[in-house]
Order: sequence, then structure tokens, then C-alpha cells
Amino acid sequence: MRNSKPIIRVVLTLLLALPMASRAQSSSLNAFSPYTFYGIGDFHTQGPAYMRSMGGAGIGFRNALKINYLNPASYSILKQKTFLFNVGLEGNNVYSKTSTARTSHNSFNIRDIAIALPLTKGIGVGVSVTPLSSVGYRVQMAETDPEYLAADKYVLYNYMGDGDVTQAKLGLGLLTFKRLSLGADLIYYHGRISRSYTTTITPILSSGSSYNSVMGQATETVSRIGMNFGMQYDLILNDNRILTLGATYRPRLNLKPETQDRIYTGGIDADTILYSAGKKDFVLPGTLTTGLSYQTMKIGIGLDYSWEQWTGSNPPDRTDGIAFRNNHFVKAGFQITPNPIDIRHPLNRWSYRVGCRFNDYYMRINGRRINDLAITAGVGIPLRIQGMSAVNVGLEWGRRGTTASGMIGTRRFQMVRENYVKLSIGLSLFGEDDWFKRFKYQ
Repeated sequence: MRNSKPIIRVVLTLLLALPMASRAQSSSLNAFSPYTFYGIGDFHTQGPAYMRSMGGAGIGFRNALKINYLNPASYSILKQKTFLFNVGLEGNNVYSKTSTARTSHNSFNIRDIAIALPLTKGIGVGVSVTPLSSVGYRVQMAETDPEYLAADKYVLYNYMGDGDVTQAKLGLGLLTFKRLSLGADLIYYHGRISRSYTTTITPILSSGSSYNSVMGQATETVSRIGMNFGMQYDLILNDNRILTLGATYRPRLNLKPETQDRIYTGGIDADTILYSAGKKDFVLPGTLTTGLSYQTMKIGIGLDYSWEQWTGSNPPDRTDGIAFRNNHFVKAGFQITPNPIDIRHPLNRWSYRVGCRFNDYYMRINGRRINDLAITAGVGIPLRIQGMSAVNVGLEWGRRGTTASGMIGTRRFQMVRENYVKLSIGLSLFGEDDWFKRFKYQ
């Protein structure tokens, strides 16, 4: 007889865990950066922990023993009677610096959950919940308009924001020919971003506290369905090595977040000045990513390039000097496993990974670029001597931004240089046929 209870329990557990992971991602501050002031915040590096230890490269990665939710075409390689599961955690430590101040922020949270299984030979399916972007900032600016100063008025602006947008994917991969696989993801984007500000007018020369303040609150709720398409083609395919070309394309999508805006006065005579609700436009641009992956029994090499067409997708904010510009990503990584079948020396079975990535942020502030450069490293530790399941641990060191300062109209601003360290922990479980064994009774 076939014992199907273990896999049924696992599937039910994961279906319950996926919405829990989504709520966890949107309930805490996952970013802390003034660069999340506009748009929908920082876009997370995609991929499970073992890929992020290789700089995030993985569009061409094709392996029957590991989940690759970056490219749905990879699901077609899953072997029958297997079941893959991945869960990841991430800690983020950001050290921010301006020309006059320093600050830091730490966070730790569930990052991603994914499952994948074959439907039949050459056809596989995958489900994943991963963060798309996060907002988190605390910004203070002072008014330097001579007219205000001459009128004995000091104006202080305080801005705060937090929230996340999560993406839930249902992907299908199909082996169409011997070396060509195609795939598609149905993606549900959902999340909530809250922003608020306070404008306080205080006398400069006369004594007393602030005598006038205006506050505002705005929320954006995202609920939208999009698509992603992928392909993988094995340029070299034999028992010793595999060289795979991969590509994905995410079409342009208007998220159309529902908005609620409220402006009101503070103090004893608090009153609502303005309230509005509706939908606004915010476009995720068309994104094309290509990648190469080379694999042998001992080594793996990945190289990805992405192009995001932000120019013209969303209008600029000329008041605050914000403009959207096309974004370019380059990601590269290397992995070595000295001897995957060495039962005497456990360290030879470990996988050692290094990588790097670079991207040009999708916004410009007063014409200034905000480049992001990071290096990565990590290890994959097998859970059993002859098993395929592993714990993946990775570190990422990066720097973004500059400490330049300047003026936005009559308000002085100081840009921020961010140094960050991210710790990722991923658990990759491979069915190893334990959930599909035929048990015999005597």
C-alpha cells in the first residue's frame, strides 16, 4: 500500500503557513531608509538563501534537487515522486550616515516560503510567497525660506512611513523539447503602505512652544494580479556538465493602489481639513532578465543581467527633485562543493558560495544616482550524510548612496550613505522519496 498521510500533512501545513508568512512580512519594519520615501520602497533581492549567497544570480539555474522560483521554467526538471520545500529567514542591519549624523536599524523576519512538486514527467508546479518591496523611513527637514525666517517662523517637517508589498506566485514549468523548457507565473501582489507627516511652526525669537501644526496621513493598499514568463535552454547537457541559458520577462503592470488621504490640524482645535479616497497609478515597469548557469558535480557558476524600464513609467516629482530612471542589475556568483559524496569528511560535502551584485537605483534625487553594490558569501550544510536537504547560511555586505547635501526648493536636505549587513538562513528540504515509499507489512 502507499502511505500518503505524510505528504498530505505537509501540503496542508504549507497551505496554512503561506498566508501566515505573508502577514508576518507586512506587520513589521523590514526597511529603514530615506530612499523608500517615494514609490513602493526598496525592492528586495529575489531568490532563496542559497542564491542570494551567490549574489542573487539564478535565472539560468536548473536543478532537480533545489527550488528556483526566479524562473518558472525550472519546475519542469523536477523528478517524479519528489517534493521540495524551502523556508527562509533574514536579518537586516543598516548603518546610515549623513555629513552630520549617524543612525542604525536592525530587523529580523520570515522572508520566503516556497514549495515545488512534479505533476508528471516534464511538468512541475511551484508556489511561493516572497517580499517584493518594503517602506520604512523617519525623515526631518527644516524650512529655510527667508520670508518665513523674517516673520519669526521656524518650520519643521517630520515624515514617517512603513509597509510592505508581497508577491504570491503560482508557477508552472513545461519541458517542450529535450533541452527547452517554458514556464509562467501567476502573481498576486498585495500589501499596505502607510505614510504620515507633521508640519510644525515655531516662533524663533519669542518664547513659547509651537503654535500651529498640520498633520497628514496617507495609506496605499495594493491588490493586483500580474504575470511573469520564463524559459531555459540547455546549451550543453551531458552527465558531466550543464550550461543553461535562461530568461524571464515580467510585463508592465499598473498596481493601481487604493489610497486614503487625510489632512488635519493639531492642538485643541483639531479639525480635518481634507479627506479623499480613490485609486492612483503606480506602474511596475516591464523587466527583462537573462542569465547563464554552468554546473558540474562540484562547481556552479551563475551570471544574470536585468533591465527595468522605469523611465516614463511614472511621472516625476519635480517639487522634491525625484525622477524615475531605468534600472540595471548585474549579479554573479560561484559555488564549490569539494566532494559531495565524501562520507568521512563532512566539510567536503558542504557547499561554499561567493558572489556580488550591482544595481543602479530606480530613482534619481536632484539628478544624483544612488548606486548599490554588495558582496555575498555563504555555505550550504547537508542535514544528512546521504541526503539532499540542507541548511543554507549567507551573509551580504553592501553600500548604497552618498552623503551629499543640497536644497530642494527652500528646504535643505542631506543624502544618506547606507552600509548594511544581511544574514540569511534558509532551510531546503528534499523529499528523497521518503514521502512516497511503498511500505510492506508482514
